[in-house]
Amino acid sequence: MVFPKDELVPAFAFYLVSDEGEPSMRLVDVPDVDAAKTWAMDAIRSASLHTIRFWDGVRVIEVKRPAMRQPRKKPGDAEERGKRMIAMKAKGMKQREIAAAFGISIGRVRDVMAREELRAEEAIQTNRAALSGRANNVLRHLVIEPEADPAERDRLLPERVATLTRREIMNLGNSGKVTLAEIEAWLWERGRCLSPDV
Repeated sequence: MVFPKDELVPAFAFYLVSDEGEPSMRLVDVPDVDAAKTWAMDAIRSASLHTIRFWDGVRVIEVKRPAMRQPRKKPGDAEERGKRMIAMKAKGMKQREIAAAFGISIGRVRDVMAREELRAEEAIQTNRAALSGRANNVLRHLVIEPEADPAERDRLLPERVATLTRREIMNLGNSGKVTLAEIEAWLWERGRCLSPDV
């Protein structure tokens, strides 16, 4: 930056703290504190610095590189672990024995097995999986499903939902226009529609 000679430009002393090596000092002429902060952020981005401290004549201001959040990674066998636990239970092992084999608590074994059973059930129930949780809950209250087989219940679900009316869905608590629109769109994709209100 070039400034006229008669205009005073504040000078800021920067203390650069790098990821490796020794910290260094630098004197930079910038017009104000905001410009100094901007310079500090640009310096952090361009160099391998994690902190810059600068002094404006009154106080020390520290600018740090934001911490980079690392996405949580599941262990490579996380999906298979639940299947192995269910297979061990099918062989007659108790949850205590399964927990000891995996080095986790009995409660964690229950959680992992329940999640795996739910995942397997959702894979069978493709119609229900296409609906949101709220729409599923509404239909659970309105549709009677006497079959024990989840695949059969899922296959018959669109036919049973088509017997409902808009009024029945809207009269159920926790159901509104958005849920009704979702159910109607879901039925439309399956070549059906709701029964007319009488």
